[in-house]
Amino acid sequence: MVDFKGIDAFSFLNACSFAVLCTNEEGFILFRNPAADELLGARAPLRSSISELFLEWPLPSSQTMIRAADGDEVACEVSSTVCQAEAGLLTVIMIASAGGRTRASIALREANLRLRFVIEMLPQAVCVFDAEDRYVLWNEKYTDLYTDIAAHLRPGIPFEDILKISLASGEMQELVDDQEAWLRQRLEKHRMALSHEEQQLRDGRWLRHDDRRTPDGAIGMRIDITELKQREEWLRQLFDANPMPMLLCDPDTLLILEANVAAVSFYGHSKPALLSMRASDMHIGEQEVKFGALLHDLTGDCEANTVWTQLTAGGDHRHVLIYVRFLREGGEHRLLLTVADVSKRVHAETQANHLAHHDALTGLPNRMQFHKVLEDALQDAAKTGTSVTIHYLDLDAFKPVNDTFGHAVGDEVLKVVAERLRTVAGAGNIVARLGGDEFAIIQTTQDEDPRRLAEQCILVLEEPMMLKGLPIKIGASVGVAMSPQNGTQADDLLNAADRALYRAKADGKNTWCIAADIAA
Repeated sequence: MVDFKGIDAFSFLNACSFAVLCTNEEGFILFRNPAADELLGARAPLRSSISELFLEWPLPSSQTMIRAADGDEVACEVSSTVCQAEAGLLTVIMIASAGGRTRASIALREANLRLRFVIEMLPQAVCVFDAEDRYVLWNEKYTDLYTDIAAHLRPGIPFEDILKISLASGEMQELVDDQEAWLRQRLEKHRMALSHEEQQLRDGRWLRHDDRRTPDGAIGMRIDITELKQREEWLRQLFDANPMPMLLCDPDTLLILEANVAAVSFYGHSKPALLSMRASDMHIGEQEVKFGALLHDLTGDCEANTVWTQLTAGGDHRHVLIYVRFLREGGEHRLLLTVADVSKRVHAETQANHLAHHDALTGLPNRMQFHKVLEDALQDAAKTGTSVTIHYLDLDAFKPVNDTFGHAVGDEVLKVVAERLRTVAGAGNIVARLGGDEFAIIQTTQDEDPRRLAEQCILVLEEPMMLKGLPIKIGASVGVAMSPQNGTQADDLLNAADRALYRAKADGKNTWCIAADIAA
């Protein structure tokens, strides 16, 4: 036993380069030198029990591991001796490094430093929790974002305590109505395996909370999405204010997810009704299936190359071009449909096409259309072994009517002639105006004698007409030619009918002649 009486032992121990602790007979620490302060930090303070530093005392071995002030595990050589001092018996515990910090401890410290560096480099605010939901790490962006709790953050403080501090401060960034409900919901979300939430702050900024559990705790990220929200609002305004109908659809189900004001007005459905429909539901007939298949097969944008026919809530048919944009956002896909109403254009094209093939005055097919229909009819007759008959009509006494009463009355006469010939010819035959006062009928019906139809034409046209209070009387001569007797080509048959018409005129007009009779 060393006797310290009369010796300034504590000055000696303070000067030691290794850590020294002195305990009394009960094991409470009464002294620690500066080297111990540096090694242990806040651990094993004065008047604490030596068992708080060493779980088993006396130590079974002089070699042991001690957690240093910075959290690292340090391999140490520990020895002790009992001394007599004025205060009684003291145990002097000497702790010397036995080779410095362990390799694992150094690796852990370096990993910790790298982790801190990484989270500081991240553009998001980040916080890390241990398995008991206590703070472990956070970056500067996190404290900049939550200034109301920055001064209270320290490793080991529970997340729930920080939330309560934030609520009590009255300066929290988030908008909260019911504090108890908010705290309960926030903790529930924090404990979820994965949680995503968008939140608006008091200053108008928007944050997205991304929290997920890890094997030994949790990590939370706070992402400023204010600019994204502003862009979304800007796009929303463009979408709603766009004068063209626009629909946002799910690419798998084709359900309409959103519709702008123009679309609601265009289709005539209420917005809730429109949002319960599919993008193909407005198409008529087989187009519904065809358009749906087109959308399902899309992998990119689609230009409007097809004119579709859609039905409005009021039963109107609309001809439309549909531009499709394939939108990608994260892992989700959406279809943006922009609808261009081309009904007026289609109507104008239809009218132009009609006028190109029909007589503007009477609405009958013109010579061009007559020739095409005749060729088609002759081809069909050749396949089926049937006959096609042409009735070539020229009005008698029409020129005097034109000269006497004027062209306006003459035009009315031509309209009446056209209507009477339609009635006589019936639904199965084609009536055409070839020009001037010349008309023609293509007879494809096989159950009626061509002579009888020619006779009916003459009879119906010789009936007087009352136009503008004036009695008008005309007549007609008819030349008849039939396939295959008079030819199987359109020009041949038309020439034969023209010769027969010439003979009818020569025979005194207001009569008919068959080309086969001329040949006989």
